[in-house]
Amino acid sequence: MVYILGIDGGGSKTEAAIIDDNDRVLGCSVAGGSNTNFVERSEAVKSFVTAIKGALEEAGLQPSQIVGAGCTFGGVASDAFAEIGLCVKPVGVSESRVAFERAGLERMYGVALIAGTGSSCFGFGPEGQRFQAGGHGPLLGDEGGGYDIGIRGARIALQSYEGRKPPTMLIQAACEYFDVPNIRLLVHKLAGPCIRQTLIAGFAARVSDCARRGDQLASEILQYAGSVLGELVAFVASRVFSSDDEFPVVMAGGVFKAGDLVIEPLKSVVSAQFPKSRFIVGHMSPGEAVARVTKRVLQHREGFE
Repeated sequence: MVYILGIDGGGSKTEAAIIDDNDRVLGCSVAGGSNTNFVERSEAVKSFVTAIKGALEEAGLQPSQIVGAGCTFGGVASDAFAEIGLCVKPVGVSESRVAFERAGLERMYGVALIAGTGSSCFGFGPEGQRFQAGGHGPLLGDEGGGYDIGIRGARIALQSYEGRKPPTMLIQAACEYFDVPNIRLLVHKLAGPCIRQTLIAGFAARVSDCARRGDQLASEILQYAGSVLGELVAFVASRVFSSDDEFPVVMAGGVFKAGDLVIEPLKSVVSAQFPKSRFIVGHMSPGEAVARVTKRVLQHREGFE
């Protein structure tokens, strides 16, 4: 039996999954963030180790039984593998390839939009054209990502408290999430020399919850996120497709857990320019997707069944 490990590392979480040669998921585990654009290297290594050990334990396997492993954002993989005793060389798997795999598409054709803590977009055209945009971090980009949604939610909560915006559920949601007794103390909570991307991005889920419960200001934040993500997709698509081309737009990342509140404005923007585009939200777990891609790469490279 062949056992393959896949690790997907993001700004907010790391997921490890183990599959067998029939693509059955035997073990899966989640830990903290491991993208070193968002977290310290030591924290990233710890997240890798925790997620991998959890997947091994659930699968009932030893590190020596893993014959191949792949990962995204694998700058810390070698350190983590050495600590665990995994004697395999990690296969690098791109975010965009994982996004297509999660949507059930093996062919890299169409537009892949990733919106987790940050946001980025990749286009793959019919004649091999490739184009990428976004992913510039919280200060210079990442529009429509979890951090962007979270910081807008916190900002509007403060503005509502001051009377500059209408009443909103975001005030109570922010106090509870950031553990402050008064929304004004949020300023001190988030002050400091480092931007706390992961913490702020986590507030995006609370913004979505408020929107689902009918909060107008929260809904507007998600509508804005969907619109700017749609603009990003349309821009990338314009570089590799013509307006009458048919192609998939695959969406992956935690932002899309908000559902139609984000997806519908996104579709509206893209469909206006590319009416034959179709939209797919990737539902396969990211760790499983990395493992499946890794297995195919190794089958091609090393010829094992």
